[in-house]
Amino acid sequence: MQKIDTWYKAQGYCPVEEYEIASYLLFEAGVATLEELDPVEDGRTDFCFYTGDKEERDRIVAEFPQYHFEVTEEEAKDWDKWWRDRAQPVSVSPHLVVRPPWVEYTPEDPQTVVLELEAKTAFGTGEHDTTSSCAHLMEGIDFNGKTVLDIGTGTGILAMFARRKGAKLAVGTEIDPLTIPCITENFERNGFDLSECVLGFLDSFKDGVKFDVLLCNMIRSELWPMRDDMEDLLAPGGQIIISGQLLTEKDYILKWFEEAGFTVQKERISGEWWSVLARS
Repeated sequence: MQKIDTWYKAQGYCPVEEYEIASYLLFEAGVATLEELDPVEDGRTDFCFYTGDKEERDRIVAEFPQYHFEVTEEEAKDWDKWWRDRAQPVSVSPHLVVRPPWVEYTPEDPQTVVLELEAKTAFGTGEHDTTSSCAHLMEGIDFNGKTVLDIGTGTGILAMFARRKGAKLAVGTEIDPLTIPCITENFERNGFDLSECVLGFLDSFKDGVKFDVLLCNMIRSELWPMRDDMEDLLAPGGQIIISGQLLTEKDYILKWFEEAGFTVQKERISGEWWSVLARS
């Protein structure tokens, strides 16, 4: 593949009601990706496209004078290197920091857990409010000697945090086989021999299996069908953290907890997201 040193940009606009047909025509003309921009003024949609071929850009611009294109040039960046150079450790919760493998970090507080990981094909490096909120609520749990089930473990960040906080077992579940190599790599990178991750749904566990703590950072439509299995897997007196819920939908979870006999211990709001810690 030929290396592109310069990107040729064209930025234009049209009335809001014409954007759909404009995007169709531009794609038909050869535009690969059209980026919708914040409008400069009401009633119009601003957009732009890039190409590595100056003649192609100029041809498309000439074909659509009604979109008032302005043309510029930008030096092509190595975006992967640019991102890596600017990556910084993420303070997920008071005692959890996640750092990229190529960034060194030593915490001031020796009690702080530092995990080294990359997301790759999995979700959860701590930047998102829902992952952070789950970690914040985990800070209030005594994990020493306990068993943990992290449903939809993603990168394994929460399961590894539980292990570092003293859990004797932290099992993660995933249904996407593409995440498994990422999870395995992250556990090995952080000094764990095995990821203890299960590929499959909650019915993969034998009858009678119980966990002291359940973690579930999923949107409601994904976790809702698993409620009965989650109740069965939580040990009597165990604790459960639910994250990934929109604040506007928290009443669904609270109603479920009431019906299941769970007692809410703590709630946390971060932006539009709501998380909760409860005990069975």
